[in-house]
Amino acid sequence: MAQRNEKCLERERLLMEWTVCSRRVTQLLDEEHAAIKNMEPRSARIAERIWLAKEEEVAACRAYFSHVNKHDCI
Repeated sequence: MAQRNEKCLERERLLMEWTVCSRRVTQLLDEEHAAIKNMEPRSARIAERIWLAKEEEVAACRAYFSHVNKHDCI
């Protein structure tokens, strides 16, 4: 467990993983919006990818907060 004044590398890794997942969801939502705007038929496939990316984002968020709550790290 990291001391209060030390950075926890695992917390930072989990936060980066969560950030990457969140950015992926945002990118896919932007793609979906563009497909809908341009009336492209690929929006249904994008919706499935968004659903999967959101699942990954939720899992990454849970892993981050589980670690922080368990280890009380900063």
